[in-house]
Amino acid sequence: MTNLNKIHIPIDIHSNTNETFDFIDANLPKVYSKLVYDLLPENVKNQQGFMRDYIRKVKKDRINNAVIISYLYLVAQRNLDAKQNN
Repeated sequence: MTNLNKIHIPIDIHSNTNETFDFIDANLPKVYSKLVYDLLPENVKNQQGFMRDYIRKVKKDRINNAVIISYLYLVAQRNLDAKQNN
């Protein structure tokens, strides 16, 4: 198992994960799992369970996985920024 201290998380997720997931749900593009997967560090991608199906499961079931939530949030933030710039 990978030491979680070695995994780079691009942002700090909110202490209230419900608010974080609400933001993700409101701003994530329809096609997001590949975007999230492509951003994940290689050491995370190589772990069993970090496939695109698992990314969708984390979002749908609101599983508390800080790494995946952080990258979901990052993709949602980028999508929101793109919408606002258009």
